Amino acid sequence: MKIIHCITSLNTGGAERTLVRLVNNCNKDHYIITILNNKKLKSSLRNEIKVYSICPLSIKKIFRLDKKIKNINPDIFQGWMYHGDLLASLLGFIYKRKCVWNIRHGTMSLKHSSKITYIIRFFLSLLSYKIPSKIISCSKLGAKVHKNIGYVKDKFEIIHNGIDLKFLNKNIPILNKKKIIKVASIGRDNPQKNRKYFIEIIRNLKDYNSFKIEPYIVGRGIKESREISELLLYNPIKIKLLDSQKSITNLFSKIDIILITSIYGEGCPNILIEAMLSGVLIFSTDVGDSKYILGDKKFIISNNDPVAAAYKIIQVIKNSNLKNLIFNNRERALKLFNEEKMVSKYNAIWNSI
Repeated sequence: MKIIHCITSLNTGGAERTLVRLVNNCNKDHYIITILNNKKLKSSLRNEIKVYSICPLSIKKIFRLDKKIKNINPDIFQGWMYHGDLLASLLGFIYKRKCVWNIRHGTMSLKHSSKITYIIRFFLSLLSYKIPSKIISCSKLGAKVHKNIGYVKDKFEIIHNGIDLKFLNKNIPILNKKKIIKVASIGRDNPQKNRKYFIEIIRNLKDYNSFKIEPYIVGRGIKESREISELLLYNPIKIKLLDSQKSITNLFSKIDIILITSIYGEGCPNILIEAMLSGVLIFSTDVGDSKYILGDKKFIISNNDPVAAAYKIIQVIKNSNLKNLIFNNRERALKLFNEEKMVSKYNAIWNSI
């Protein structure tokens, strides 16, 4: 079976990294078409997996891509995210092949999301009745949201992200014996990450004298972010700003707690599962499938009350058997979110159509 995956780019995002893990561990013939010419993750792919880009667009490139697709003679076009789903639908129609969509979003923000994305999402909701054979969602919330806005209901399949076992850390840190606890917000500079709320929680954590907090914000565009610079300008709290790290496992080894303060947009956040495997304690707002992934309400913090969120974090650190909590998190991640299970579910869908 030959499958062409269509995605916006191969930048270092959650969907892109999931695609790389999937094709590297699946025994079918995979090819990737990106809309933008950004291929940061190309070096992570197996050598035989070819990547083609549409942009910069030209007549010559269109004819060249047409020739390559005809030579590949794919069985399925697999879309990733809205733009990739739209491209997969177009190519599936042109070459008369089956098409599968992949939805990575949960809720969206009218204020921060582009109008073009909203238009594409609405157009796809209409096409969903005719074009895709299946619609894969990485989260239960994502499937629910899209069914509610008009997507066809009986084509959805939920496949949570499977995470590489390289993140597995068998050594469980004794967090409540540390005098300095390193707390991080990890992810690109984007309004959905709600860094203002992270800073407010850190400010309230600083009010407790049981231990010292050392905060970090890590991700693509963080050091250049005007918004974060302005938030920290008149803030007495010192927060270290770091660019996206080449080795996320190395970063996890230096962090004790990760706070996810997102307010929309998340589906199945990779960072949650990766941290669970790595022995890092996680607290998250109730966004996407975070509550299902973590499986314990003590790790879910308020969406808009930094005082309550900080108090909950402190109580867990002071009054819980953290070694058992971290061990249970790791076992849950191994059971529910392993790569083998994810690949098997994708294979089952492709084989069925």
